[in-house]
Amino acid sequence: MRTPLTPLPPVVERGYRFEALRYGPATGFVPEPIDLRIMATPQEAVRAIRAQLRANHPFGLTPHELIRAHHWADQGGWVQALGALHRGEPCGFTLVLRGGQHIEWHVRPLTYVSLDARPHRPPAPCPVTLKSA
Repeated sequence: MRTPLTPLPPVVERGYRFEALRYGPATGFVPEPIDLRIMATPQEAVRAIRAQLRANHPFGLTPHELIRAHHWADQGGWVQALGALHRGEPCGFTLVLRGGQHIEWHVRPLTYVSLDARPHRPPAPCPVTLKSA
């Protein structure tokens, strides 16, 4: 006996689109994606920017940009970004690297529909083989 397949209903979800882009003269200042994720909370998104600011770029920054990056990541500059995300507004941060490259971090609140392509099926019974003794 075949059981009918019941598709799962679409689910409306909320998240935060996190992206880090690099712009450089070698690419004609066309954005080159470095990181792209969907995050569940504003705290996760801001934490990712702070971690990348601290870890990834200290050697490519001018002294002025290094001070800006550390101030944003460690001295509370990130608090305004977190507040903007909680209000449903986008936020971002941009740094200029040596050699004319720019790195931008953007976080945007989003609402999306999750469609699960797998139909819901009840578990199939396990076939049983009987041996005659």
